[in-house]
Amino acid sequence: MRGRYLGLVALLLTGCSFIPDYQRPSPTVAEHWREPGSQDDAAPLPDWREVFLDPELQALIELARIHNHDLQVAVLRIDEARALYGISAAEQWPGGGIDGSVQRQKISAADSPIGKAVIREQGQFRLGITAFELDLWGRVRALKAEAGQRLVAREEDALSVQIGLVGEVATAYYEHRAYLELHRQNRQLLERAGESKRLIGRRQALGLASELELRQADALALTLEAEVADADRQQRLALNRLELLVGRTLEPSRFSSVSWGDGPQLPEIAPGLPSELLVRRPDIRAAEARLKAFNANIGAARAAFLPSISLTGFFGASSPQLSELFSGEAKGWSFTPAVTLPLFDMGRRFTQLELSKVQREIAVVEYQRSIQQAFREVADALGSNEPLNRQLDTQQRLVLNESRRVELAQLLYQDGLNSYLEVLDAQRGLSTAQQALIRTRLLQVSNRIALYKSLGGG
Repeated sequence: MRGRYLGLVALLLTGCSFIPDYQRPSPTVAEHWREPGSQDDAAPLPDWREVFLDPELQALIELARIHNHDLQVAVLRIDEARALYGISAAEQWPGGGIDGSVQRQKISAADSPIGKAVIREQGQFRLGITAFELDLWGRVRALKAEAGQRLVAREEDALSVQIGLVGEVATAYYEHRAYLELHRQNRQLLERAGESKRLIGRRQALGLASELELRQADALALTLEAEVADADRQQRLALNRLELLVGRTLEPSRFSSVSWGDGPQLPEIAPGLPSELLVRRPDIRAAEARLKAFNANIGAARAAFLPSISLTGFFGASSPQLSELFSGEAKGWSFTPAVTLPLFDMGRRFTQLELSKVQREIAVVEYQRSIQQAFREVADALGSNEPLNRQLDTQQRLVLNESRRVELAQLLYQDGLNSYLEVLDAQRGLSTAQQALIRTRLLQVSNRIALYKSLGGG
């Protein structure tokens, strides 16, 4: 019989839980990528330092990781969630305190039972616990579990912000470099167009060229001048965006020595299976942690229907004479258990339970939506990769073709076999092809950055 009572006491002390059993929702995405050539068995994503090898870009990313305000807020949110978790964890344990007081009171002769004024003293010193709830039904533990999952979600949010920040800094950096190259090439073409315009002007003065040829040369120069201004504008916007991301003012001169060359070369990354996104993507892990938090909140709402038992007690001393406060006669104690049984609250507890269930269902949909969004981002980047490679190859061949056309047009013009309009048209075609090549390279780089970021960022 004694063993049964001990078992019952142990059960009451350990309590029970009304938290529903958690089951991960189905991902609702395809098992394989539809793009040909995508590998199912992918190696772990490399660290960003192994992907972005440019030393200048690495330095900018490090600056952003230190000074970016969005990342700072995300990290502070972790500290906030950790503090809230600490508060919830502390609710599982009794709170104790020490208090003492001394009172001296003069009672007038009219109020005194002995007919003369007296001085009354009262001293107290107590050690006790205040309103400690016995967590018989797991309500406090459920709230602690909810706070713990929200802490996990905040940590994953910070990782997601950092991954996005690395990708945005890399994209803005390469955009700035691309527009610098466009500005440089357009400047060179503008100088050549100016020389052609002056040449045609001299030929027109000698009656060897028509006004139409002069107007065509002028139109090419004006077009290139407008493109120089547009590239300058885009370059400044990219620099402003880069400064916002890194949180520091950047001198434009630090990028002037960086050569575009054949464009940045970023490695291709195998995507692996779509299911691996559940592990790789911190935003998906954060959504699942929030789902678990709402699941735990249901347990707390269910436990609120049952009686709650709280304990209040103290042990200490009380004496009308301060000199006898710590004597054996002054000792005292108090133990006050209290039971609260909810009966009628205008449906507040039922509504709270329904609210918790609806919030969990919303979290399920948001979790599935985050998976679908991640799947789409990866699928978009994969679907764009091969067409962009073909487009880049075509643009490279087009630039070679237009360069050769300019050479041939100039040779034929020197031999008097065609007009200078053919030369101007060839130069215009070369300018357009070179700009398109730079923009296509930028699209390819941005797409590979997007794929790396969408896969979880390494």
